[in-house]
Amino acid sequence: PLIVQQGIPMAVLMGTLITLGLMARSNELMVLKASGVSPVLVNGPIMIIALLFSLVHFGLAEYFVPLTSNRANYIWNVRVENLPLPSSFSQEKIWYKSGQVLYNIRVLHPKRQLLEGVTIYMFDHSFRLIKRLDARKGQWGRETWIFSDGIILNRTVDGNYTVERFQQRRFDLKERPEDFQHLEKAPEEMTLAELGRYVAEIESEGYDSTRYRVDFYAKIALPFTSVIMALLGIGVALYQGKRGGIAMGVAASVAAAFIYFLISHLVLSIGYTGNLQPLLAAWAPNLFFALAGMFLFAHAMH
Repeated sequence: PLIVQQGIPMAVLMGTLITLGLMARSNELMVLKASGVSPVLVNGPIMIIALLFSLVHFGLAEYFVPLTSNRANYIWNVRVENLPLPSSFSQEKIWYKSGQVLYNIRVLHPKRQLLEGVTIYMFDHSFRLIKRLDARKGQWGRETWIFSDGIILNRTVDGNYTVERFQQRRFDLKERPEDFQHLEKAPEEMTLAELGRYVAEIESEGYDSTRYRVDFYAKIALPFTSVIMALLGIGVALYQGKRGGIAMGVAASVAAAFIYFLISHLVLSIGYTGNLQPLLAAWAPNLFFALAGMFLFAHAMH
């Protein structure tokens, strides 16, 4: 599905160029123009079909690609590379932020639901440390955490800290073992709603979401590529006139698709660095090619 999704815009462009090119060579466009048929009316069905392909593109990106990409990555990592499942092997040096609480975990053992080398920082709304917990290990059991061999620092009213040692103590924290597991998905493995929630989540935790926000807007912009390619194809075909045809249509399609994806990847990369607004980075290629298509269409009409 991912390959089909990526190939739809090029297929629309190629179909538009070949169809109009053959119509031009057989003088069908000239006859329609002489009969008083508006070019907008002639090309209207092409734009409607392109819009339908955009809906198919969106459907694939939203429902099929996330499932199949996730499965493909699983097969490659587990069956081909023989890597263990992310949920079953130990993970090291984990930082996790939840609200005003920051966790530093040296080692996480998901199967045993065990944390080793735990430090928990608790802050107030001014980001002043009000409590710190250091423990040799933390064991999850009976819906709570039991920490062993640790120290607690509590901030007093006068700004000093008291130190309290303990051998074993129960703490009711809202985080569960699975919350600490690093199971980050690639953008193509997430639906638009999932990616939006992920952006909101990492922003609420104070992390930089620029890359994922660019991908979020790109998920909205990419389905419209089919409409943009149809518009570009109409402009190129009308500009070429009788010089168009199957060979010219295929060559122009490949060239335009190559240029589009080159510009798209370049602009998205700039957006990832934060040097371009995420919304503009996602939509700039579409805007550029839409303007190019309208320019060629207007030039052909004159």
